[in-house]
Amino acid sequence: MAIQDKLFYNRASAKKLGWEPTWFNAKEFDEKLITNIRKFQKEHGLAADGLCGPMTFRRINTERESHLEEEFENLEGNHIICEDELVSIEWDKVVNLHDAENLALPKGFRQYKKNKRNVKMIVTHFDVCLSAKSCARVLGRKGISSHFVIDNDGTIYQMVDTQHEGWHAGNRKVNKASIGIDISNAVYTKYQKWYRRKNFGPRPILQNIKVHNGHIRECLGFYPAQLEAFKALVKTLCVHYDIPIQMPMDDKGNVLLAEHKETKAGKFSGIVNHFHVTRNKWDTANLDWDQMLSDLKD
Repeated sequence: MAIQDKLFYNRASAKKLGWEPTWFNAKEFDEKLITNIRKFQKEHGLAADGLCGPMTFRRINTERESHLEEEFENLEGNHIICEDELVSIEWDKVVNLHDAENLALPKGFRQYKKNKRNVKMIVTHFDVCLSAKSCARVLGRKGISSHFVIDNDGTIYQMVDTQHEGWHAGNRKVNKASIGIDISNAVYTKYQKWYRRKNFGPRPILQNIKVHNGHIRECLGFYPAQLEAFKALVKTLCVHYDIPIQMPMDDKGNVLLAEHKETKAGKFSGIVNHFHVTRNKWDTANLDWDQMLSDLKD
């Protein structure tokens, strides 16, 4: 098979199976990659043709997972996954993509990127679900994805590596530039009984929430543990991606509670809500964002 044909095969295989040249210590789809694949195949008793087909993919994927698990087991503290690397987070309840109880979404629910993304924004959502597990199920049924979901007890579940583009904002420009965080909250007050019955305790009941020049009459707020987990996660992501801790502001110096033109265009750098992206959403207006922004800056 000619070199160009092998390059074409490996590009198609990487797109289909979800691997990258870096898995074979290469930077590009070039002759060095073919050489490195052939070397890996010889070391593992495979036909050394320089093509990463299904068998070679399974072997290197297993090899990588074993090394990652060893690395993870030898590290102290908790971590999230960014660019397939472990990033430390100062929070005691984290379930990342390598944990047995993870809520990882299928590969087809996000756009794979081979190079580090230029992440500029963190987009916050409520999931209108009762728990993180139900959130993952709903996203799965819809074929969409968010990178993280924060459960009722403050556990952070990672669903997608931040290297990859999640489909959470309903706006391609925003998805390309952002990381999505869902905070689990069924929103409607009729579900307060469920939270009590499951021993999570009552959620705050909020009234007359302002957003898009209107009011939400009544809704559920967030548990303190969720807000503390959110702060820890946002601070970690902002440091890793050099995202400024700022939000769209109104003329009075308060967090803007309406659609934001720069955010919608995917040009804003900072922390935003889904309602900043579109007038059709109001998540997460049921959070004191002026106080949250102040806390994040501390």
